[in-house]
Amino acid sequence: MRKVVSVALSCAMVLSLAACSSGGAITAGNTAESSAPVADSTQAAAPAGNGDILSFGTGSVGGTDNVVLEALSSVVNSNTDLRTSTVTTSGGAEIISLIDSGDLQAGYSGTIDLVNAKNGAEPFSVAIPEEDMLQGFGFVTWALPIVVLDKSDIKTYEDLEGKHIGFPPAASSSTMVLNLVLDAYGIKDKVKVDYFTWSEGYTALKDGRIDAFVGSYANGSPISGIVETEATNPIRILNMSSEVEKKVKGMNSGIGSAILTSEECATIPAGETYLAAANSGVVIFKADVSEDDVYKYTKCAIDHVEDLKKISAYFDKFNDVAMKACTEDIPFHPGAAKALKEANMWSDNFRVYGE
Repeated sequence: MRKVVSVALSCAMVLSLAACSSGGAITAGNTAESSAPVADSTQAAAPAGNGDILSFGTGSVGGTDNVVLEALSSVVNSNTDLRTSTVTTSGGAEIISLIDSGDLQAGYSGTIDLVNAKNGAEPFSVAIPEEDMLQGFGFVTWALPIVVLDKSDIKTYEDLEGKHIGFPPAASSSTMVLNLVLDAYGIKDKVKVDYFTWSEGYTALKDGRIDAFVGSYANGSPISGIVETEATNPIRILNMSSEVEKKVKGMNSGIGSAILTSEECATIPAGETYLAAANSGVVIFKADVSEDDVYKYTKCAIDHVEDLKKISAYFDKFNDVAMKACTEDIPFHPGAAKALKEANMWSDNFRVYGE
């Protein structure tokens, strides 16, 4: 299986680099998506950095992390002597495993995945060494409330008992977060769950095939499925209790919380705040990527944030989330920490690897 994955990654990297060298948009091939537990990685890690091509793993094409990592790769390749490529995978958990095996040198991961990897919790079969997933900087926090159509009689999370809920794919970080939320409410085994892509899930909600789905607000902005749904069917967010917030945080310290208001969802009463569980996206590096290379990459992102904003609105709040989106459980790569400190963006509640 590992040989198959390695071959797929090699092909994807060739396609990505071909697009980069021809001046076109950076692209990458797809590896197979799987919900199976991530296997123990035993392959020796390949050296990275020092002028070599840095391979970054992303999630599926068009997702927030994929858009962000490809934009970063384009700007870094244009403004530094680094060469970077992107490879699509099934998501953050697989990326951590591929960095651990040496198939990738860097990529995206969710904070929930980082904590699960550190602890050897599902979907990881063993604990992953922290040197294989050092933090660089954060780029997004996804608020993940349960949403219903505004006309629904479901008013609270407790009302979901006995209902039919839609979740994103079973292996996704968002589904992992919401499973813990339902568990904290004591209703995880009292609901019927079906899995959809994001677009299919919102269609099922509009059609009445499910009673509720997962909302996703990236740095406060609703994803396209929510915008399209609300054009004809206003939605309503369920408010998570502060008690459940604490329970979920105790289950996985990589899960944060986000505040939503009427600015994000029109059906929230003016002046009120709603609480939602949150997962954050972080750029991570293998420890043997040189300090100089990671410094250049991080500094380029900081120095060229205005260029990045022109590519994607996901960078509009970059300076706000670069540190806040990260988890205190995993140290930072020394090169990233150096660039963040120089930019006066560093927060002393975080650790630097090796210090």
